[in-house]
Amino acid sequence: MDKTALKKIAADAIEASKDRLITIGRDLYAMPEPGFREFKTSAYVERVLTSLGLKVENSIAITGLRAVAKGKSHNSNIGIMGELDSLLMPGHPRADQDTGAAHACGHHAQLTMMLGTAFGLVGSDLIKELDGDITLLAVPAEEVIELSYRRELAKAGKIRFFGGKQEFIRLGVFDDIDAVLCSHITNSKEPYFDHSKSYNGVLHKSARFIGKSSHAALSPQLGVNALHAAVSAINNINALREKLDEKYHMRVHYIITKGGDSPNIIPDDVRMELGVRASTAEMMVEANKSVNRALIAGAEALGAKVEINDQGAYLPLHQHRELGLLYAENAKALVGPHFVHDLVEESRGSSTDAGDLASVVPAIHPNFGGSCGPAHTNDFDICDEYLAYVQPSKVAAMTVIDLLYDGAAACRKIRNDFVPLFNSKEEYCDFFTKFEER
Repeated sequence: MDKTALKKIAADAIEASKDRLITIGRDLYAMPEPGFREFKTSAYVERVLTSLGLKVENSIAITGLRAVAKGKSHNSNIGIMGELDSLLMPGHPRADQDTGAAHACGHHAQLTMMLGTAFGLVGSDLIKELDGDITLLAVPAEEVIELSYRRELAKAGKIRFFGGKQEFIRLGVFDDIDAVLCSHITNSKEPYFDHSKSYNGVLHKSARFIGKSSHAALSPQLGVNALHAAVSAINNINALREKLDEKYHMRVHYIITKGGDSPNIIPDDVRMELGVRASTAEMMVEANKSVNRALIAGAEALGAKVEINDQGAYLPLHQHRELGLLYAENAKALVGPHFVHDLVEESRGSSTDAGDLASVVPAIHPNFGGSCGPAHTNDFDICDEYLAYVQPSKVAAMTVIDLLYDGAAACRKIRNDFVPLFNSKEEYCDFFTKFEER
């Protein structure tokens, strides 16, 4: 059977499953859970995969999942990935009333795309016509939030890295996978696909300012105000902004997670979480040096102390060009070239641990439409469920067919031509050990 016929079978199977896919998308949207806590989401996705007759490996990096669907031969293995986690945004209209979690970045749409791809390739038995396997992956913890919770997980030996894909690399989940397709929803009420843009890397860090408590009304002069030290450090960071070279899309952002214990006590324990971003690892390190100086100076100005912890990083993402172009051709065939955008010259200020993934295996992270309101805001919502859940499933399934057709020639070429930044998971882990020791 030729590729065109196979793609039609896959697209028709997904179209026939559209009502189920939209229901899945709604269910997952209403089930937000932050990273390494996605137990309900993981169980839900596992049930759907099991309903397709797949054997699911669970509890990978606490909540992650992996299921392999076998082709007629096993020349290559394509990973189709969705992210399990949500943000914490209690002000979002769809936030969980108990936890404040909300899918304000749309990761539930990625999961729905992954499951829709499975409907098209596995539910239709089309996988048996392809010269390779597909591995369906549900990955935890892309959003770097709740750093203190993740520190406790690491201290207990449950994780080494704070990002889910990083943990999957460490655990060898990608060792037998030749290419990975992940995608992400974006703000568009009409058909939209893009590909090939780059993303910043990010260094995650925390700072604890240690002062001396005293009565804020009777004897403030006897205290050392850790909150003032933190505010001074923030002013120092803001003074650095004219030195943050826009050529490298450098960004620094922060929150205070603890500002003191009572307004009538001079704060002696104030804590911050920060992100330092740039388009290259080298500039990320340089910016971080400046931030550390700003934090130290803020503490010293008030006679306080500061403890700084650099808690890992995400590498800049450079998507695989040939794989992205293949994805784009299928998007054009589905919605027309006018709605498909080549953003190879664009670099985004945001970050993802897909950058780490792309350092060890060919990977893409394109965008698809269907949401309205910017991500990471209370205005984010799904405005077109068909665009958000059904269309991206079709494009992903069609791309897999291209990769695994004719002896999986396209996938084997991409893998053989790929030059990884790290040649093994051990080399990757060693790099970060040395990085954290800087």
